[in-house]
Amino acid sequence: MKKYAGNRGEGAASGGAITEAGRTQIFEIDITSAANADVEVIATITDQPVLIKTIVLSANSKITTDLTSASIAGGAAYAVEFISAALGVLASIGEQNEQVASTAPARFQAGAEISINLDGTGATAVDLTATIEFESCVDGGYLV
Repeated sequence: MKKYAGNRGEGAASGGAITEAGRTQIFEIDITSAANADVEVIATITDQPVLIKTIVLSANSKITTDLTSASIAGGAAYAVEFISAALGVLASIGEQNEQVASTAPARFQAGAEISINLDGTGATAVDLTATIEFESCVDGGYLV
């Protein structure tokens, strides 16, 4: 997986992201794991709490039929479901530029994680991108 924070390519750790409270930020990660990879962390809330505003999961190319579904959740024990397996079925994200999204906001403390669950029948790699729109609740919060 390749991660992008702040403006695509500018990492928060290098000072590239603006992390003041209330300022919209974008975090993107390319997901190229096996279709049957199960649960993988795609982002970790760092330093201060953040408000997740939107998550978009999009296909960069035709997705292997090995993938049954992809779901995204966050927090302890995946308490907040952003994109359900029913929404992220192959039929919804199987072709290039097809996408599903969640616009239900959720607030997380620093240290919380956002994960993707890739459920499938084989190990062929997927080609997806998760785009997370968020803002820091207190100066200094960002995703890595």
